[in-house]
Amino acid sequence: MRHTHRQIARLCRSLCCAVTWLLSGAALAQSGVYESLELRAREHNDLIETSAQYQGMFERRSLLYEDEQLLALVRRIGHELAPEPTDDYYNYEFFVLRDPSPNAFALPNGHIYVHTGMLARMVDESQLAALLAHEISHVAGHHTILSHRITAKRLTIQILVGGLASLMGQLRYSRHLEQEADDRAPLMLADSRYDPHAMPELLDILAEDFEGLDPRIATIWTTHPDPEDRAATSRAIVANMPRRDRDPEFFDSIAYSLRATTLRDYIQDDYPYTAIALAQDLLERYPNDMNIRMLLGDAWRVLGPRAEFAPQEFTKRDTRRNLRRRVWRTREERAEIQLETEAGQQAFAANLEQARITYLDILDRDPTYAAAHRGLGQTFESLGQPREAARAYLEYLRSAPDAFDRPVIVTKLAEIRDLLQQQENSNERD
Repeated sequence: MRHTHRQIARLCRSLCCAVTWLLSGAALAQSGVYESLELRAREHNDLIETSAQYQGMFERRSLLYEDEQLLALVRRIGHELAPEPTDDYYNYEFFVLRDPSPNAFALPNGHIYVHTGMLARMVDESQLAALLAHEISHVAGHHTILSHRITAKRLTIQILVGGLASLMGQLRYSRHLEQEADDRAPLMLADSRYDPHAMPELLDILAEDFEGLDPRIATIWTTHPDPEDRAATSRAIVANMPRRDRDPEFFDSIAYSLRATTLRDYIQDDYPYTAIALAQDLLERYPNDMNIRMLLGDAWRVLGPRAEFAPQEFTKRDTRRNLRRRVWRTREERAEIQLETEAGQQAFAANLEQARITYLDILDRDPTYAAAHRGLGQTFESLGQPREAARAYLEYLRSAPDAFDRPVIVTKLAEIRDLLQQQENSNERD
């Protein structure tokens, strides 16, 4: 089903948000249990069986990211780090979900899921190992089970939003349990071949807010405490730990297609600031990568009338306002309102100019790169320059006669032809 991964991911996020206020007042577990923990009545049904239902849902909805090399990497590192299970009701398994949010989560049956949006931001295996070590700590310490037991409002949550949401609600661990997983992860890395200094780096990644929404969406990793505080605490823990050699080139060779896919997801889901930031970072390392450069141009184009900004300039009030606008208005409605202002019109022209420059730069480097002609056509069309748009679209069809979207471009050319004819007729009457 088309767009299913985004629809289901939004459902999971909404369910997480729905239980947040219900959980906020409950007493929560203060420390994990790292030896055997016997399940109580109904806990196997409420936690373990419901966890298995998640896996089935992800499979039915085609949410699982099935790149064999990437999955092999995640699973190899995960099984290297994971200790022997202390109970027979959980077993460590590792999966990747296609979701551009920077997130990961562990279910009480030992299944650990990493989002493509998190993997796309990492630079090497050690950062991935840090993420998995954190999630493994949640499983090994039975954090979900302990939180489930002493969450006084669990029954209310189940009545309001159902068992599935209740399980996700339990993943919002207490500050102490979250910190405990943070603290144990670098110790786990220190006993492995991975660099423990990757843990504070990972938390720095979580602190990034390219969209000015702080966080862009509610995720398990961005509930509490603040990522900045977590990074500072982790940096102190690893300060005297030895550093290990790291190989970002190997990780890049495996994560490349995932990064490109995630950039497209950010563009399509209307998170262009994030796409621009990640694309620019990749181009600093790989300046001749035309695919990433093309995605950068597309991100500038869909930025529309939004102004370029530095995330640190936004106040908490700004981010709350941005989030409200995003919830209650469509992309088109927000753009229409912004274009009514002079600042919005100036930003619109500036962003499209950045897109135009990027597409032309691609064609200077590789005149045969057909998609850049299409991008130019879309840019000129948005600028209200139909003749230039038609020329670019024609070049696109000449460069890619068998293009998958040829019927769409042919229709656009017919519409532009009719528009130009109307303009000529109007000029003749005048």
